[in-house]
Amino acid sequence: MPVVRTKVAMPAPAAAYIDRGRLGALLDPSLRDGVRLTLLSAPPGYGKTLAVAGWLESRGLPRAWLSLDAADSDLARFSRYLFAALGGVRPGAVDAAGDLFGPGSPPDPEVVGATLLDEMAASDEPFALVLDDYHLVASESVQRLVRFLIERGPPFVHPLLLTREDPPLPLARLRAHGRLVELRGADLRCTAEEASAYLSAAGAALPPSLTGRLVELTEGWIAGLQLAAISLRGHPDPARVVESFGGGQRFVFDYLADEVLGGVDADLRRFLVEISIAERFTVELCQVLTGREDASSLLGRAERANLFLVPLDVERRWYRYHGLFADYLGTQLTDAERRALHGRAADWFATSGLAPEAVDHALAAGSSETAAHLVAMAARPAFEAGELEALLRWLDALPPERVAASADLVSLHAWALFYTGRVAAAIAQAERHLASCGERGEAEGRLLALVALMGTVTRPDAGALAAEALGLLGDDELFRSTAHQAAGLASLAQGDVVQAVETLREAFAAALRAGHPMAVVPAVNPLCHALDLAGGRDEAEAICRRVLREHADPQGRPRPIAWSVRVVLGIVRYEAGDLAEGRRELEGGFEDAGRMGVGRPMLGWAVPYLALAREATGSTDAALEALQVSARDASRTGAALPATSAETEARIRLMRGDLAAAARWADHAAPEAPADSPLLDVMRRSIDVSVARVRLAQGRTDEASGLLARARAVQEASGAVADLISIGVLEAAAAARAGRTAAALRSLEQAVELAAPGHYVRRLLDDGGGVSHLLPRVREAAPAFVDELIAGFAAEPPAATPSREARGPAVSWDMAGRPVEALTARESEVLRLMARGASNADIAEGLTVSLGTAKWHVGHVLAKLGATSRTQALVRAQELGLV
Repeated sequence: MPVVRTKVAMPAPAAAYIDRGRLGALLDPSLRDGVRLTLLSAPPGYGKTLAVAGWLESRGLPRAWLSLDAADSDLARFSRYLFAALGGVRPGAVDAAGDLFGPGSPPDPEVVGATLLDEMAASDEPFALVLDDYHLVASESVQRLVRFLIERGPPFVHPLLLTREDPPLPLARLRAHGRLVELRGADLRCTAEEASAYLSAAGAALPPSLTGRLVELTEGWIAGLQLAAISLRGHPDPARVVESFGGGQRFVFDYLADEVLGGVDADLRRFLVEISIAERFTVELCQVLTGREDASSLLGRAERANLFLVPLDVERRWYRYHGLFADYLGTQLTDAERRALHGRAADWFATSGLAPEAVDHALAAGSSETAAHLVAMAARPAFEAGELEALLRWLDALPPERVAASADLVSLHAWALFYTGRVAAAIAQAERHLASCGERGEAEGRLLALVALMGTVTRPDAGALAAEALGLLGDDELFRSTAHQAAGLASLAQGDVVQAVETLREAFAAALRAGHPMAVVPAVNPLCHALDLAGGRDEAEAICRRVLREHADPQGRPRPIAWSVRVVLGIVRYEAGDLAEGRRELEGGFEDAGRMGVGRPMLGWAVPYLALAREATGSTDAALEALQVSARDASRTGAALPATSAETEARIRLMRGDLAAAARWADHAAPEAPADSPLLDVMRRSIDVSVARVRLAQGRTDEASGLLARARAVQEASGAVADLISIGVLEAAAAARAGRTAAALRSLEQAVELAAPGHYVRRLLDDGGGVSHLLPRVREAAPAFVDELIAGFAAEPPAATPSREARGPAVSWDMAGRPVEALTARESEVLRLMARGASNADIAEGLTVSLGTAKWHVGHVLAKLGATSRTQALVRAQELGLV
């Protein structure tokens, strides 16, 4: 979506306000390190914007400025503009924002906040972050983001909120700890000296006695002084003008009518009234609204007459009115006139490519047909930009029957509901439309893709639905990717791994052609998981690493949107025997998923791998905890998604020597899936293998061999190479236990031949303890691979806490299995200085930053290490191999 540049530009300071030394002295404490927020809260007309703009200009302080409007309550829109504003002082911010917004992807406030913090801390140069008209924000998600930035922001970033009412932020706590600077109406009122300076600069100088009287009557209200200045210029009796003022804001509208516009000719007055419906306007828009070719000349006259016209850019292309003046002018229009003007504005904004503004004007015009037409044009760009709340607001404002009449709007509405967590409503809407429509087209294809995707583990017809969707979607690569994913997952659920890989490759290719991160990243997970099952572990790893490189932040860390890629990379690295990286990526992926707002039930498929990685690195309690939490989540969701928690728990208990517990599970083992799930057969074969492990441990070799033979027949037909490796190793163990050494060697050799090309080390290490002594006799099948296996079996059990890898930033986890957030390069440097005994002052000197900035970095290091003191932090860092 295009960015309106004037929203992220500071309004031009007015000369009369630059030198208000008293206000400057009140605002200067905002720059102290301990201050978290500066609040200017006052009614309209108190000059909040001009005061801050003048102060910043006089201090020469860099600033990121964002002028808000009601549409900015959409988190995606607010965040996009905030990154654009930040780009003026941190150029990398605009690029960093790219991965946060995408098709059907409303950003999470904490993820946006964390990314903003990273960009803010890219440099220690101080700047002001100004949010003007903050009272227009009505979104809890935006409030959460702003609260996060206030509480966690670096000391060299100075947030200022300009608002007509106090925001729902922890002001009392900030005030109590001396972290809040606040200016209110009383502070912003002009003194007699300031009023005199202002009036002189405005060409309306008064003697001191009249200035004092004017300040008394207007209560120092700047809007009142501005009104007075307009009326005083050239007036023969200034005393009479002054005495006409009084009562603060209650006389404004009458005064505007009688004194300000009373002296304006009817031609100019009508022009000013007609353009008042636009929050921001250009000469071109004014021409469209009024039909006047001399709009430029009329705007120039209004500006020279100081008629509350505020230029928004240096070129004086965009303008806005003072809010009070716009409110008054709006009262001069009839309802019919207002609707007609909004209609013209909608057409102009649509032609100018500013679709959101066009939609808002169309809705204000009250024409459901025009509004629906514009919403239809703007809906897809809004969806692809992640501005789902705005899209839903537009659709809710249209007559329901008008939305229902447009298959395109229905389809995007359903997907927007789906991505904002209203899954049941999304599916219900999709099924309702599909049941009632006649001929099906692309929009119905999108709805079929949604139903198929949600039905891959619950509906036997999911594959057919996906195939029908693909037949309807044409060249819409974004939704073709989704439909291919549904078809591939349906094949996987039915046990056809080879077909699943082929289809999921198509999904990934379509996502790449769509060209957006939020299309590519979701397509990686199912493809790479299927590749891993099919024996393509190395290809899956290469794809994961490529995508993670393409979605890394400036410090080289994966962005949170790539959580699913990290999870799959963790799985394939675990399969390769790299326990350190495998667990690190699994833990990091789960952590990022939580930051992105992905519920734990949606991660149930990966929990067994997380548990096995934790078990293999010595964290049995943490492994079992992950499985038990996953089981509780599945229970709470009615087992809507299949789970294997109990199966994996039995396997881990068997590894730990608790045969009794494993046997209790095996005696009653059944798939953890809904009765109509297509996955039942696949899960039964998995259970056969897990029960066979238990029966082998019990000495029930014949029973184990029967279960393995049944599983082999199914997996050979499916092409599940990874599972065939495990089956082969267990068959070798069963044959060896029965004294059939030749058969054991044949099975083991076959398993090695399958495992070596993809480097499936853990498949043999996990299940091959009973045949490890036979490995030298099958070495010729894959010499280097077998040598690695022999070394793996001979090695000591891995430590509970893996050592730090050279690749990537310092990352680890604690003994309870909780991930330790990655340290940035700067934080790693701070940690090294702390280890040398450097004080905060020493760190500040070493990094060439302020003391407050050094304290902020130290605080972040302690927080990431879960420490409350330097000593505790250093102990933790040593335990984790970070120093």
